Amino acid sequence: MVTGHPWAKKASGPGRLISVTNAVVIIVNYDSGERLHRCLLSVLAQQPPPRRVLVVDNASTDGSAENLPQGVELVQRPRNGGFAAALLDGLAASQEPFVWTLNPDLEVQPGCFAAAEAALEADERTGSVAPRVLQQEAPDRIDATAIGITSCLGQLNLGHDLHPDQVTADSQLVLGPLGGAALWRRSALEKAGSFDPRYFLYWEDMDVALRLHRVGYVCRTVPEACILHEGGGTVGHHSPRNVFYMVRNHWICLLRSLPGPILRERAGALLVAPIRAALLYAGRGRGLSALAGLICGVAMIPASLWSRRHLPRDASDDEAATQIRDLMSEADKNRAAMRKAPPVAREVDR
Repeated sequence: MVTGHPWAKKASGPGRLISVTNAVVIIVNYDSGERLHRCLLSVLAQQPPPRRVLVVDNASTDGSAENLPQGVELVQRPRNGGFAAALLDGLAASQEPFVWTLNPDLEVQPGCFAAAEAALEADERTGSVAPRVLQQEAPDRIDATAIGITSCLGQLNLGHDLHPDQVTADSQLVLGPLGGAALWRRSALEKAGSFDPRYFLYWEDMDVALRLHRVGYVCRTVPEACILHEGGGTVGHHSPRNVFYMVRNHWICLLRSLPGPILRERAGALLVAPIRAALLYAGRGRGLSALAGLICGVAMIPASLWSRRHLPRDASDDEAATQIRDLMSEADKNRAAMRKAPPVAREVDR
């Protein structure tokens, strides 16, 4: 218990305090406006509260990182180096064993932190926890229960646009959490190699999720841990920047982090998947951004293949591949369920 914690509250009985958890919250901010302050208020209202709350600001120009609530620490970066780079700065500035990574366009619901952290404490093999992310404008619709990868090697927000009654209320094994709404075990992140700043935006969560599986950890959903997500945030849905990084990072993530047996089995799907995603974005009027993403992604392939040589792993490639194949099968079933429910969900939507 940290008695000097700025938002520790009196519990029943004289002189008693509610203890804080062993978690740090890292919120990456870039010109988020009032979203950041709404997010912080929801974080500070959690009981018991996290030990520390860090805002890592990527050189915002809108004043959103000013006048933060009492007890919130600011890590100011000199330039916008992207989401993963900011998370690395937050990790370097903290040492708590549990790490929340949040986007500022979220509102954490009561009891979320306690439920998710209890799941992490219950099993040392659990390296990450995926809270249930709901759409802020339609809280009766899921934004994502977790992230998955299909047998066609497309990235999927599991459960997107489904009603909570259409998905299981039980905890499940999944590939990983959304990077902007996730709870991680610090020791697992360190063993897997942590976040890679080369991604700038998008796919860094998939990269870490795959590497966690390769070093023997799993991810679990915690449906009772709920977060509301505004969506779009600073980048915006299907903006040129969104499309560029979603397409660029597709090949480099999978070539770097998928187990070898899956790469060999799914070589055709790997070749086609980013092109298919680019064509979908082109159909939404973002052809130039998608093409630029493809070209830059191809240019980064050699470095991605080279970096495979240095990936840590505990399990053999065959063991990791078996586990990930099972999760692909579940993602395929989830995608089929999503396609039956209007509006149609697309596996490239993030």
